[in-house]
Amino acid sequence: MDSRVLRYFMPTLVFTILLKYVNRTRHQSKALFIVALSAIVLSDFLTFYDYHAYFMWITILTSTYLICCSFIIIKYLNKGKLKAMLYFSVFIGFLLATYIVYSVLDLIINYLPEGMLLFVLFAALCLLCFIIICSMIYVNDNYDNATLLLGSVIFNMFHMGLSPINEFISYNATFTVLIAIAHILAIYLFMKFISETKIIKAEDVKEKFF
Repeated sequence: MDSRVLRYFMPTLVFTILLKYVNRTRHQSKALFIVALSAIVLSDFLTFYDYHAYFMWITILTSTYLICCSFIIIKYLNKGKLKAMLYFSVFIGFLLATYIVYSVLDLIINYLPEGMLLFVLFAALCLLCFIIICSMIYVNDNYDNATLLLGSVIFNMFHMGLSPINEFISYNATFTVLIAIAHILAIYLFMKFISETKIIKAEDVKEKFF
């Protein structure tokens, strides 16, 4: 698909998800998520307008999206103590995510525009925080549709990990479409979770692990 088409098609899709979210939640819409999707609309436009020239702004806007999502989703995290087994599972997941992020950074570091490393590291840190929070919610198993979060995390990692590789190292049109699909799925699954899932209070959580 031509980048000139994606330049308008992707922001339109994200804006459609935003409208769907507002329609579902109405007066209970989270302002942070509206801010997050607004940042992504602009980021997507800049991505397909000129990725290299606007890389700094794309990174900042993506970080803004991840920060907003992290603040939204942390409210779903039960503040009670996790079992040791759960700590171990989250720790293993964190190590895996860190390794993937490190591998991507190691691959693209020599191709980054001058002065962009700090912005990329900050975005990577935001992604890791988002992954950790979502993983803890998923492992806690307090929500029936927590798999939506897991899917969102996986697609986010696919999108954010492969986008710079595709743009800076080896561009492929088919790969671009796959990355775009993963990007939209990540946003949609996250939207679906926060729009359909009510926050469970600590006193309502049932013990599921022994």
